[in-house]
Amino acid sequence: MTKRFTKASVIFAVTLSLGLHWALLQSVAWTGMFLGYAQTSSFQEAFIKTFDGNNPCQLCKAVSEGQQSENRQEFTLPLMKIEALPCVTIIVLAPQKSILIPVPLTSIACIRAESPPIPPPELA
Repeated sequence: MTKRFTKASVIFAVTLSLGLHWALLQSVAWTGMFLGYAQTSSFQEAFIKTFDGNNPCQLCKAVSEGQQSENRQEFTLPLMKIEALPCVTIIVLAPQKSILIPVPLTSIACIRAESPPIPPPELA
């Protein structure tokens, strides 16, 4: 139940942010206009009257006004002068590369070859 509500809320928010609600309302208005005109005239004349733009219905006018008012309310940031910071030279002193002295393998092998002390030392 909460997953459905969350998904529906996200879809609703995206729809509003993209302005798809105006397209939905305009589609409803065109459908109503077409059905109204189709009752008194042929389908071809109803289609032409619906989409010619000369006979807008009240919902079409409301959608147009809503879109225009939404466009006027867009937020614009005032221009601000950005001042540059003074240049600073940074010197990084890196340590010298460490010198690795190779250890002869025989000494490592000798240490590993010795068996552990018997008996093993006890913990203190």
